[in-house]
Order: sequence, then structure tokens, then C-alpha cells
Amino acid sequence: MTDSPAEGWTEAMLEALEPHEHDFQEFKGSPWMVDDEEELVDHFLVSLSKQVSAFANGAGGRLIIGLDDNGVVDGGVPVDLKGGGTRAWLEDVVPQVVDPPLQRCNVFEVGHRPQNSLVNPGHAVYVVEIPSSARAPHQAKDHRYYLRIAGKSRPMGHVHIQDVLRRTHHPQVEVSRLGPYGDAELDTSDPRGPQAFVQLRAFVVNRSRRLASHVGIELLLPRPFAGSTVRRRMATAGECQTSQTPGEVTYFRYHGMPIFPSQEIYAVSVWMCIHSHNLALLRSGASLGWMIYADDAVPARGDHRLASFAVVQHAMRWVEAQLTG
Repeated sequence: MTDSPAEGWTEAMLEALEPHEHDFQEFKGSPWMVDDEEELVDHFLVSLSKQVSAFANGAGGRLIIGLDDNGVVDGGVPVDLKGGGTRAWLEDVVPQVVDPPLQRCNVFEVGHRPQNSLVNPGHAVYVVEIPSSARAPHQAKDHRYYLRIAGKSRPMGHVHIQDVLRRTHHPQVEVSRLGPYGDAELDTSDPRGPQAFVQLRAFVVNRSRRLASHVGIELLLPRPFAGSTVRRRMATAGECQTSQTPGEVTYFRYHGMPIFPSQEIYAVSVWMCIHSHNLALLRSGASLGWMIYADDAVPARGDHRLASFAVVQHAMRWVEAQLTG
């Protein structure tokens, strides 16, 4: 959802809007809210609750009351529908039309201007901005849950509700950056042949709206790249706990501080060794895998092909040159 103008909305801004509805924007004509006698329609709060539910359960958006389906001002809604004014009344009722109530929303009133106004005197267009909610899913007054799908507020199915619950109540932490740190260290002192050591660093980011209180990351390196020298380097760094299986070495690090929404942090480093006996494995697509554990979310996982890094490619060429020279 786009940020609201700092100074509020004007009729000129309404006229500049895209003239169609989409997942973040809904137009409702004045008859949706008031009848021919300019009284509040009986079913308004139920209808309003469906729109509020849909925006809050999704990525947020704005509901504009007083524009027809083409985005044209239709005269507007009386500014004194309720005691204290229509805007103040909407500010009170919008958060309460869903369960659980919204924690925040904005209501803007665009009133009549002296010249060339499509808003009638004593009337206004109301822009209701509803942010995506960390307390979703929100239930409408008809005891159903709604979501914006293809520009419409539609009832949510069981799968949609489960998706919102997972998205809302569990952090989403994943690897944001993974790559070499510095140049390869080239070594010709080992009697077994030339070796190149490459250090890889991983950063993670919390892409959810939830605080990640407990986060651990595993890097899974094929064993041919984790010889005794690599294991000594990792032990000296002291960042990780190490475990081994016949095919790979796993380095695990627990991040002791919470990760805030949208925050990116350094996670862990790992060394690898390139030598004559693992060149073929690199060419065949050997990868560095990763897994992230964040609170009780389903672990995130992925991998990155080692030979895709330019530093690794340079190290491979150097080892080959030493062997043929």
C-alpha cells in the first residue's frame, strides 16, 4: 500500500488516481453508504467489515467512498451523518467492524471546494486507508474472512486462512546474501598438491512482520571441501558447532539476539578448500546448502552452486595451472 500524503487527500489527488480498482484500491459510490434520504443504509457496517477484513488480511490498501466505478467523484457523503461528524464516526467504527479489531487505520475527508468541485456542499469523499495487519486473519461481521483477490474482496478458503496464519504468526528468515569474503588464499606448501582456500559469508534477513526471537543457521558443505585444515580454521574462528555425516560437514550457529522485521544481519562464515581431488565435483555442480531455524516457523532452506562464485572459478583455474605447470 502506498503511503498517504502527509498533508491529507485533496480532490485533485482523487482525480489523479488510476481510474480502476485493484488489490490495493476499492471505489464505492455514495449510495453504498447512504440511501436516497441521505441516511446510513442498513447493511453498511456489514459491507464495510468485508472490505476492512480483505485489506487487513492482505497487503493493505485504501477504500474510497464517494467515487463511482470509474473513479469519478459522485457528489460525496454528508459530513454530518453522525454526531461529531462522519469522519470521526468512521475513525471509531472502522477498527471495530472486524474481529480482532484493527490496531490502526487512517480516515481522510475530502470536502467541497469553492470552485470546480464535484463534491457537493456539506458532503465529502472519504479515503479509508487500511494497513496490512500483524493480527490477521480478521473476521467480518458475517463471520467470514475476506482477502483481496483479482481486485475484489472475496471470502477466504481454508488454504488462504492457513497461509495468513503462517505469514502473520511466524517470522520469515532467509539468506539474503551469500558469497566470498576477500580473495582466495593460495597455498603450494602442502606436499599433496596446490590448495586454494575460500571464505564464504552468509547474511540473513527477517522478511516478515514478526520479531524472530531465536534464530539458528546451518551451512552444509560437501566433505571433500572440508579437510583437516578447513576444520582447524573453523575451530579457531569459534563461531560454529560442527557435525559430520558421510557426505557433508554441517556448521551450525545460533544467533543470540532477536532479528527485527526487515532487519538484515551477518550470520556465519565458512571456509572451503579447493584442490585437485574436488575439481570434478565443482564442475558437476557441488553446492553449499543452508537451513534457517526461526522460532517455530517451518525451517527455510536453499543452496548455492559453489562454482558460480568468481573467486571459486579463479581458484579452480589456479589449481589446474599448478598441476599442469
